[in-house]
Amino acid sequence: MTKTRQNPAPFPSREQILDFINENQGRIRKREIARAFRLDSEQRVTLKKVLREMHRDGLVQRGAGRRLRAPGTLPPVTVIQVTGTDTDGELLARPLTWRGDGDPPVIYLVPGKRGRSALGAGDRALARLHPANDGTYEARVIRRVSAAPSLVLGIYTVIDGQGRLSPTDRRSRHDFIVTRDNAMGARAGDLVRAEVLPGRRLGLREARVIEHLAATDGARSVSLIAIHDHDVPTAFSDEALVQAADAGPAPHEKREDLRTLPLVTIDGADARDFDDAVWAEADPDPKNPGGWHLLVAIADVAWYVRPGDALDTGAYERGNSVYFPDRVVPMLPEALSNGWCSLNPDEDRPCMAVHLWINAAGALRRHRFVRATMRSAARLTYSQVQAARDDDPDATTRPLLDSVIAPLYGAYETLAEGRRNRGALELDLPERRVVLDDAGDVARVEVRERFDSHRLIEEFMITANVAAAEALEALRQPCMYRVHDAPSDDKLESLRTFLDSIGLKLARGQVIKPAHFNRLLARAAGTDNAHLSKEVV
Repeated sequence: MTKTRQNPAPFPSREQILDFINENQGRIRKREIARAFRLDSEQRVTLKKVLREMHRDGLVQRGAGRRLRAPGTLPPVTVIQVTGTDTDGELLARPLTWRGDGDPPVIYLVPGKRGRSALGAGDRALARLHPANDGTYEARVIRRVSAAPSLVLGIYTVIDGQGRLSPTDRRSRHDFIVTRDNAMGARAGDLVRAEVLPGRRLGLREARVIEHLAATDGARSVSLIAIHDHDVPTAFSDEALVQAADAGPAPHEKREDLRTLPLVTIDGADARDFDDAVWAEADPDPKNPGGWHLLVAIADVAWYVRPGDALDTGAYERGNSVYFPDRVVPMLPEALSNGWCSLNPDEDRPCMAVHLWINAAGALRRHRFVRATMRSAARLTYSQVQAARDDDPDATTRPLLDSVIAPLYGAYETLAEGRRNRGALELDLPERRVVLDDAGDVARVEVRERFDSHRLIEEFMITANVAAAEALEALRQPCMYRVHDAPSDDKLESLRTFLDSIGLKLARGQVIKPAHFNRLLARAAGTDNAHLSKEVV
């Protein structure tokens, strides 16, 4: 005899299933859904199929133990890692694993019970999460999983025959004991990196030297201390290093060939890589008399670094290259930063370039961006280019004087005139550089000479950035701008007080524009207060 179904419950819609998953904060599986909607055995088969389709469509995601939750949400219990604090001092964390789109939700740690050791940046813990209405989570620690690797940078000393490590980080209040077996041959005064060991001796934690860095005198140790104190990443992942080493020339197909144009790089004498190149000619278009055709090219880093790959991840961790007097911590491995992503002379390089056409008044008429292949005609320095402009060329610049350098200055002078006509703020503040001797010690700090060749590159880059902004707006691409807003009333009043003290006036009751500052600086020029006036403005 065939058994018939007696009044089966209505099968839930996808929306009802999603509402149930969200209301239960992800603590459910197929069995809990079936029970909640009172589904019979045949309906449970259908439910399994529906859940599979919802997972395929991205409406639900599976967690541990076949639990279901809404996409972009976190399971109620997960392993988190402390990342630091926000501006209000709240302790923040992130899930140790995250498979959702974009960045993971922000997690705030609820203060633990008294007597329990507090978590610090890098520590991991198993936590119970509670979602908040604003998309963030609150976490209550269940138990600590593992502490962050404890490393300390410090000065090795010997006190009463006992090795000690004094941390360079001023926030560390206590020294560490270093036994002779754990000293790794360090001598008093050496800068070392050590790992903190469990247990105590004489009331102090113990440490073991794992890296002998340098003697503490000289710029090398200062750089190393700065790198450590600011957590500047110095090592790349093996995957990133392999990816950089395996990089090769970009294919020329679909790229504009600029190799016949004598683009040149112009940098400081101590530059380690060459990121951008320039070229100019008088515009042959009869509709643009007195105008110029400029070309600005930058290394095509995006060809080698793709979103989400090992190089991209490593670069994101750094944010930028960091320069010290004696070293640079690059954003990309050296095989790229000094290789395919450096516009070395007489070598084919992929680049992103923009053609710029300006009129005789220095205004940008039109532009065109291209992916291209270029071949730098020369690696020049600012002082070298300026000397050539001042009728003192050397063997490198002499052949380029009329064909390359003169047109560059012609275009620059036109751009500079346009800048003056716009009333742009003219602040020419000196840059200083640290000079090291052969031993790596600081020999002196000196003011860098400032030439028109510096301003030439700046004006070309500003024009290229204006073109980039116009291109992005035309494509309706979202982008961010740095806004140089009008100064506050308090700052203007402070400036007026200073100007009064040196016999200059800034009138009240007027809309302040850059031209007002330019006139003030022009009146201060040639006086003992010229440099200070620029600094205050």
